[in-house]
Amino acid sequence: MEIKIILTILFLLQNSYLIAQSKEDKNYGKITYKRILNFDNEPESTMFSLFITPNFSVFSDDTPQQKEFTTLKPSSDDEFDLSFDVKFNGSRYIVLTDFRKDSIQSQVSLFQDGKQKTYIVEEKIKKIVWNITQEFKTISQFKAQKAEGLFRGRKYIAWFTNEIPIKYGPWKLNGLPGLILNVSYDKNEVIFHAKSIKVPFNSNSVSNNEFTFSNDYNKISLSDYINYKNQQVEEVKKLFSSKLPRGAKMETSNVKSNAIELEYEKTIMD
Repeated sequence: MEIKIILTILFLLQNSYLIAQSKEDKNYGKITYKRILNFDNEPESTMFSLFITPNFSVFSDDTPQQKEFTTLKPSSDDEFDLSFDVKFNGSRYIVLTDFRKDSIQSQVSLFQDGKQKTYIVEEKIKKIVWNITQEFKTISQFKAQKAEGLFRGRKYIAWFTNEIPIKYGPWKLNGLPGLILNVSYDKNEVIFHAKSIKVPFNSNSVSNNEFTFSNDYNKISLSDYINYKNQQVEEVKKLFSSKLPRGAKMETSNVKSNAIELEYEKTIMD
């Protein structure tokens, strides 16, 4: 009997943290974004929160805990397609952008040696060259202006507002003279929409203007992360191969990457 395994690997990330800010401070805010990934006409939505401070922002996945599941379906009398969605329990994706240090740190989870391992990936802020147009529209009662820019293999169309004059945006997209409200890849495979905007963000906390990741996680470079990520299919194959019945043969097919970042700067890959 031959068993084919079709692997879909979703990397979600985890952490717990606290951001404190002064009450009624216009330099602090919370923006909720809806991210839509639309690969192969199968859109998936995820909610994120962006916390902003005068010096840094934290972009955090609001997805509840995920559970691993498998689907078994017959494709012929003696062959099965075994489809796995590999999801890490309690995982959370976090991106810390710190303009003081010109750095981005991302908390990511990878599948290694049969288990989840979480890392903090460190990189420099990639400056996006935005072409700001004279096209305007209203988004959530804000006057928004259109800009276009290239970032790691994708051309993005962003709508930002000068009414909130901060250079933050969702994920790693930033550098415009106002808050990015909406942004999308020109082929609509990657979309971020602001669903709620709270600036200033009310809080009873005392301002400490700090954020730290857990010390339990090792820090790695972006180039190391890319190398680890490219090994994920083999890591999952090793795990499932050990669980197959005797005499069964595993063949992988339809292995593909739906990465948001399609290419990296040459200096990272060297």
